[in-house]
Amino acid sequence: MSGFRFHPPAVSLTRELHWVLLRAFGPLEAAAPAGVDLASAVELATRLGVAARIGARARGVAELATAPAATADLAHASAQAAATQLRAREAAHDVAAAGAEAAVGCCFLKGTALADINALLPGGRPIADVDVLVRVDAGDRLGAALVRRGFAAGASEEYPHQLPAFRHPGLGMVEVHRHLPGVAVPPSTRFATFDHLEQAGVIEASPELGPAAKVPARHVVVAHALAHALAQHGWSPSAYPQLRLIADLLDLGIAGEDGEPLLDRALPMIDRWVPAEEVRAAYELCRLLAAGSSLDLASDEPPILLLRHMLAGTLDDRYREALKLDAVAHPLHEGTRLGGRWAALRQAVVLSRSQVDRIYGPQRSRWGYLMWRLLRPFDLARRWLAALRARR
Repeated sequence: MSGFRFHPPAVSLTRELHWVLLRAFGPLEAAAPAGVDLASAVELATRLGVAARIGARARGVAELATAPAATADLAHASAQAAATQLRAREAAHDVAAAGAEAAVGCCFLKGTALADINALLPGGRPIADVDVLVRVDAGDRLGAALVRRGFAAGASEEYPHQLPAFRHPGLGMVEVHRHLPGVAVPPSTRFATFDHLEQAGVIEASPELGPAAKVPARHVVVAHALAHALAQHGWSPSAYPQLRLIADLLDLGIAGEDGEPLLDRALPMIDRWVPAEEVRAAYELCRLLAAGSSLDLASDEPPILLLRHMLAGTLDDRYREALKLDAVAHPLHEGTRLGGRWAALRQAVVLSRSQVDRIYGPQRSRWGYLMWRLLRPFDLARRWLAALRARR
């Protein structure tokens, strides 16, 4: 795939936004911009999903010494993130034990993988759930073992890439994946499965988590982070804080001397679904932010366009609405683009009962579900017209 796909609107680099980007990603010794309203800046950081990161890494910067309320809010966000990290670690131990009991290898992903390879800032990133990849035919066995350990099945709807989630009253949510959308192991063009990764030698044992536990190699974690943010959630930024991609890439060392080799190994795994221009833009944006470089948000250079996309996807309602049109035009699918568009359209139109519940609310009878299924094409037409108006 080639070409930069995002066309974000203008975003103003206010003093508060400058402060958020600097304190989340830049050098801590860099001077803060003058005249920052710290209460507004912390509110903005919360909206952008980086308040915990600032609380973990920059709570002691000079300008916060005279702002106890802002400091307390950042410390609270960081403490909450730390609690989710500890809970996820305990849940991962339980999942690994269930895997050993069921003779199922478990490859941990996302936040759990970051923690295991020492690329997680303590208290800097919440972990909402534990994601684990298993062999395609082993998901039900692991699920049964999780149920025996107190997890409840069916905590979310099923997707092509994962089973319905499992929820534990104390340990939170576990999502069992069949494959990694947007990631392949060349020369295969299929979404990467546990077997693909194992045969390629790019998953490693994790003795700390348990005998059945594994994690991907660092470049695979990089590839999955890029695909998850830009291919899976690039058109629905409200579903995933886009600046978390920058945080994860920086914590994985992408701005350091090993960054280029990491990127070179990650790119062939995702270039069918994430254009090389966007991968390069993410790399250059990480380096700009880590260096604390001055940013011209009016520029149309790819790193700045990507940053504007990440910001506008959260801060600009019209842009977020307009992106819904692109979700069908750029489906995340293993087959041809036309086949992917048809599958995306079919998935949008033909709703399951759980999808009706999520979109329109639980219905009192089967007639309510039937009504919304019949009305769905007309509602989609209304939503797409609204997206088209937002685009214009």
